Amino acid sequence: MTTGRGWEGGLWAGETDREVRKREFVFRFFFALGFLLLVHLERLDVNLGGEVSYPPLYVLGGAYLVYALATYRYHRVLSLGGALRWLVGIIDVSAICLAIYFCGGVESYTFLFLGLASLIGGVYGGLRGAVSASLLAVLGYTSVVLADRALPPGYDLSRALALRYGFLVGASILDFYVTDIILRDRWRLRLFYEISRSSSKSPALYNVMAEITHRMAEIMRAEIAVLLTYDESSACLVAQHPSPGLDFLASARLKIPLGSENMLAKAFEEGKPLLLTRRACREMELPALLPEIRVLDLMACPLEARGKKVGLLVLANKLDRRGYSRRDLDLLRLLSPHISVFLDNALLFRRSEEKVAQLTSLIRVVDAIHTTSSLDQLYNLAMDVIRALFAPDKALINLVDAGSGMLKTVRKLGYDAEYAEKHLSRPFEPVADCFVLRSGDHFLCPEVEAEKRCPNMVVSEDIRSVLCVPIRSGTQMYGILHMASRFEGAFDEEDAALAKAIGEQIGVAVERARLFEEISQLAVTDELTGLYNIRHLKRMLGEEVKRSLRYGRAFSFIMLDIDYFKVYNDQHGHLRGDEVLRILAGLLQQNVREVDTVFRYGGEEFSIIIPEVAKREAFNIAERIRRVVQDYVFPFEEFQPSGNLTVSMGISGFPEDAESAEELIDRADRALYRAKLTGRNRICLYDPALDREAFHPHVPR
Repeated sequence: MTTGRGWEGGLWAGETDREVRKREFVFRFFFALGFLLLVHLERLDVNLGGEVSYPPLYVLGGAYLVYALATYRYHRVLSLGGALRWLVGIIDVSAICLAIYFCGGVESYTFLFLGLASLIGGVYGGLRGAVSASLLAVLGYTSVVLADRALPPGYDLSRALALRYGFLVGASILDFYVTDIILRDRWRLRLFYEISRSSSKSPALYNVMAEITHRMAEIMRAEIAVLLTYDESSACLVAQHPSPGLDFLASARLKIPLGSENMLAKAFEEGKPLLLTRRACREMELPALLPEIRVLDLMACPLEARGKKVGLLVLANKLDRRGYSRRDLDLLRLLSPHISVFLDNALLFRRSEEKVAQLTSLIRVVDAIHTTSSLDQLYNLAMDVIRALFAPDKALINLVDAGSGMLKTVRKLGYDAEYAEKHLSRPFEPVADCFVLRSGDHFLCPEVEAEKRCPNMVVSEDIRSVLCVPIRSGTQMYGILHMASRFEGAFDEEDAALAKAIGEQIGVAVERARLFEEISQLAVTDELTGLYNIRHLKRMLGEEVKRSLRYGRAFSFIMLDIDYFKVYNDQHGHLRGDEVLRILAGLLQQNVREVDTVFRYGGEEFSIIIPEVAKREAFNIAERIRRVVQDYVFPFEEFQPSGNLTVSMGISGFPEDAESAEELIDRADRALYRAKLTGRNRICLYDPALDREAFHPHVPR
């Protein structure tokens, strides 16, 4: 029972400020009016026990009405729940006692009105308010007795006082009992109101769980409060978080299978509340909750809503507190229908949120397929979706590496740098060893200790459950989507179905992205030699010019041409000529640095970009290439005019020889032509004095 906590929001939960002040004013107004009307019954020869003095009674009534208006105006201070409630109570009781004095004093029967004082005080101030009002009534009436000197001769004062004080004491005791009933009912109504109000603020399951468990732990003075919801897929009662008295890991491990001998499971299945006293808890051979949690008292109440079983509310104590009684269980049963509705609504809301989140995630993935051609962006998005939907501790996107035929990790979640460097930095698992890629179906493992189908599913010791789905497009397998959790049963068939849908969308995206990359590669690649073509040359050369201007670093450009290649084609045919072009492309790539880029400019002409190397230093690279080509034995090269296949090269430098990419190509082309004119199989650096006026095939004579 709530006692002496003050007055919060009026008699009934949810009353507005205006309703409170209006109700208190109306109460005082009609009380004063009713009292005045009652004493006028003396005019009708009704014996009130004493002689009524009407003029001072009227003055008192008027003053009390003014006081009622003042309490209406300043009700936050002058009210039975305000800051000066003690003063207000004294004024109210004093007004009644003065009215009794003006109605005949000790002889008057109007003292009966004082019997309501403790009831009114209890309604507004709890048990403490009822006691205080009773004491004020006794003191006030004592003042009336002491002030009344006009008693008739022969009046039995002692008998009258015994009767009147006995009435006040008896009325107070009766009022205490009634107050207890009123307060208990009001407390229950307030509980219903507060739980419903707080639960309706946010329908999210976590908020509803937190409100119910914390509120019930406070009400029942329980050290442990747990809501167990019914999981149809596993046929278990599963503890939800938050659970006051249990940490996250403990509540996550608390699962009670139905059909077992567990008393909580039986209470849920039979729909009957359970009360375990301290003696029963001490005599139990098995713990009621977890092996490390022994309880002294326990109550459990099944929760049912809309004709279905929702869960079980469990309250327990581990410390030496007051034990639970049948009355506590009755209150829990009284609250359980309302808690059941709130919990069921929250569960429905969570399911709807999950469905919306699933659809939204699928839409995001599908939209990404149509809006991005970058596999990196797609992998990042897919990992974000996986993290949000499934909350795994670890996750991998593994794709089949075309070169090795093994699985290679392209995205990871939850792995430290050391593990990733040791195990995930290179292809690590043959396709034949992967259960998902062999079977073409998903792999769901709720408990890894009992699973033997996939030997590679456990990536760390703390993993308890695993879900793997294929990344595919049609019948083509591209890899797997792997998720792992440290909790048993973290994934179910519904999760598997959703993950498969995401895996299929990733597979479609991988297929489209790879096709796009192939097309993009074809657009910038020479089909015959596999080198970049002139289109890509101009783009890269423009970027290199910008980089050189930004950082002040020179670079060089080489134009290369095969000597007497037309003679070779005419003698041996274009197929042989194409073979020579392919061989030369390979020689060029093998004899340049990793940062250098080789291009096929067109026909028998090739180009090389040499970053961060000046023109004269690039001559050494070009000379090495010339010697390698000269020494290489090409098919039928002995029929060439010089007895073997050779190349000529022209070199220009930026910004020494040109101010733009176009000028750089032109300067290297002029130097190449000079090398051709001066004997072939040689290298010429661009020289303005020699190449500016020289005849060039691209410039008129």
